[in-house]
Amino acid sequence: MLRPTGRQLVALLGNHEVLTSDLLVRLTGLPERTVQHYLGLLYRAGLTNRVRPPREVGTSPYHCWLTAFGAAAIGAEKPGARSDDLAGVQATAALSELWLSVRDRGKGVGFDLVGWLPSGLSYQDPHTGTIRELPAEAELIVMSGPPGGREMRLLVVARTERVPASRLAAALARFACFLAASSDPSAPVLAVLARTPRVAERVLRAADTLDEAPAARHLEEGVIATARRRVVVGVIEPHPVGLATEPVWATPADRRARRLVDVLVECAGSAK
Repeated sequence: MLRPTGRQLVALLGNHEVLTSDLLVRLTGLPERTVQHYLGLLYRAGLTNRVRPPREVGTSPYHCWLTAFGAAAIGAEKPGARSDDLAGVQATAALSELWLSVRDRGKGVGFDLVGWLPSGLSYQDPHTGTIRELPAEAELIVMSGPPGGREMRLLVVARTERVPASRLAAALARFACFLAASSDPSAPVLAVLARTPRVAERVLRAADTLDEAPAARHLEEGVIATARRRVVVGVIEPHPVGLATEPVWATPADRRARRLVDVLVECAGSAK
């Protein structure tokens, strides 16, 4: 039978799919030593799996997820296989890093968390009429500025590690197609999470060439330019807790590292 702390950790993993040990410390408010102790117990009991992804500098925290046995213990849906998908494990944890950073720290720099949803957005290709899925894993909604300020939607892409440049450009081109097909006057921002500055630079270079992707060849230049202005790239390591507050974000037009609130203000001025 699970003890209360173990059940709390299992429930959080059931809700978020993949969490790092650092995230579990922040979500529970428990001492790191306590969280690590219970994570070890859950792993040895076969309720969770965990892995420490390689890191360019230092040691990464454990990335943890439920096994089928662990999901059954709390009546959660059976999870998919993750052990052979290290990039997917990191991407799923990165989504929670952004969500928690905005939830806990966004107010201090000028914006509030309004909503967080699985993305699953589809659009009709403006050239072929085919219904396509936008490759974004989540949708973040924030309110910037003082009370009564502007609400902004961020479509979040986290799976960027070891993705070929052509696929990155294709994903950004689909965002441009989404904008072309949308009738929403307040176009969303595409927030791309990159593990390291090196990966972030690859994403920014892909944005420079998104007009060469097959999906973008029939788009007007103005739509492509708008899409580029509404792409922001954030670097996760070495301080994921600072995604909402630290200067770790850049845009294709301005590679300087800036805070999320600053790049969102810039994006707000780029109308469709």
